[in-house]
Amino acid sequence: MEPIFDKNGKTVGWLQQDKIYDTHGNPISFVRNRAVFTYSGEYLGTCVNGFFRDKNGDAVAFIRSAEGGPLRPIPEIPPIPPIPSLSPIPSITSVPPIPPISSLNWSKLSWNKYLRKE
Repeated sequence: MEPIFDKNGKTVGWLQQDKIYDTHGNPISFVRNRAVFTYSGEYLGTCVNGFFRDKNGDAVAFIRSAEGGPLRPIPEIPPIPPIPSLSPIPSITSVPPIPPISSLNWSKLSWNKYLRKE
């Protein structure tokens, strides 16, 4: 599992293949063709070059190998990865909109707001 860090370098989730988990190992969303969706099929944004981006193209979070985005903070040492829970079967998704051009800005959205958890 690959840790996901927010704009402050805090571990906010985990990425395993195309599945995104919260810090406890619960499945929360997934990536399909560079688009990020909830398991109910709602489009959230994109995951391009290791940056999770909102619908405006601003970065919300990143993985260590992220390239071509805003200046990244030094990430914290992540905790031990949790044992992931079984993921639900994803809903049928709509065709995502054409993504905006990726910006060099950090989003105003927190990771939880991006995932619609707040």
